[in-house]
Amino acid sequence: MTTAGIIAEYNPLHKGHEYHIQRTREETGADFVVVAMSGNFVQRGAPAILDKYTRTRSALDAGADIVIQIPPMYSLSSAEYFAKGAVSALINSGVVQYLSFGSEAGKIDDLKKTATILAEEPPEFKKALQKHLKSGIAYPGARTRALIDCCPDMTNLTEFMSSPNNILGIEYLKALIRSDSRIKPITIKRMGAGYNDPYTPGQAGVSSKAIREAVSYGGSLEGLRDYMTELSYNQLKEAIDNKLTISENDFSQMLIYKLIAERETGFTRYLDVAEDLSDRIVNNLDKYRSLSDFCNLLKTKDKTYTRISRSLFHILLGIREETLQATDYTGTCQYIRILGFRKSAESLVSEMKSSASVPIITGYNDAIKNLYSEPMKQLKDESRIEDLYFAVQTLKSGIPSKPDMSRPLIVL
Repeated sequence: MTTAGIIAEYNPLHKGHEYHIQRTREETGADFVVVAMSGNFVQRGAPAILDKYTRTRSALDAGADIVIQIPPMYSLSSAEYFAKGAVSALINSGVVQYLSFGSEAGKIDDLKKTATILAEEPPEFKKALQKHLKSGIAYPGARTRALIDCCPDMTNLTEFMSSPNNILGIEYLKALIRSDSRIKPITIKRMGAGYNDPYTPGQAGVSSKAIREAVSYGGSLEGLRDYMTELSYNQLKEAIDNKLTISENDFSQMLIYKLIAERETGFTRYLDVAEDLSDRIVNNLDKYRSLSDFCNLLKTKDKTYTRISRSLFHILLGIREETLQATDYTGTCQYIRILGFRKSAESLVSEMKSSASVPIITGYNDAIKNLYSEPMKQLKDESRIEDLYFAVQTLKSGIPSKPDMSRPLIVL
């Protein structure tokens, strides 16, 4: 039985994601596809537009067999930590032989070569990196120039290293290398619109970002119908009609309360909040208008909007440095949460339960039986974070929501 893994957010899912799942099956001959998916908060430092159970259903409908959750401490983190948590979840499942990811490059050899240098940091790379850092170049640019020095045969490395899916793919490969995993990576070339491309009627494809922007602008979704699966489109339309779509500014009032309540002590105890950022937050609180406006106010040449947003959500959600440290040696949460599965994959669920290196959790009863004190604490922290998202949905829509751990699995 062959199983391929995919790391995703599906924020929201579109036909490009469905194509990736189909191509993964074709390329690997996989009997099953397991998707490690972000929960209610995603890597760009924001809440997902649709909740994780809605997105799980669309993933299963598009061809995934099992969806497991990337813990929020990793899903709401830098590319390196996002990859580390997601890859480790697939490794710990004990059933995955392939990792498939999309990339602009579409060639695994170039990605693996770059990832190996970054993961192992040979002496010539370290020397070149220090040279460029001393010249005053910021770290991302210095790293790219050091790679150019070490790989003169690789052309267009600057563009290569600035493409969003290439960057994540390299981080996935680094995580595989550092964990000495036997999982074989493959990459599917990203087709159609790029991640940052705006929506234009009649174009070959559309990105999740373009769909989110269309929703935020309040325009008609009809033009996007052809780019989304039928279920995903209907889910999004229904969520808009019922005021269940979520954006970062839905958390604005919660955040300002948290920032004012804790300004006397500063915020350096939270993940990714250095002293200079903490000071900037405190010194600019009187200018706070909304979460997005505050991110724009705080961003600098070396701290992007996304990085600032992640830091602010770490503060709001109480994610601290020690939250990441309280994990097992593989660098992920000490359990795997299944969010949903297809009935035809029940045998794979059973195999995961017997083969996984950590407990498989399908609900609160599983947690009670299988988790000891520290993992249970992590699960409760995770559920608290996820429940805040559902609470915001309720406040916005007026529709009561169930707590995270009392929700049933999605089964198709």
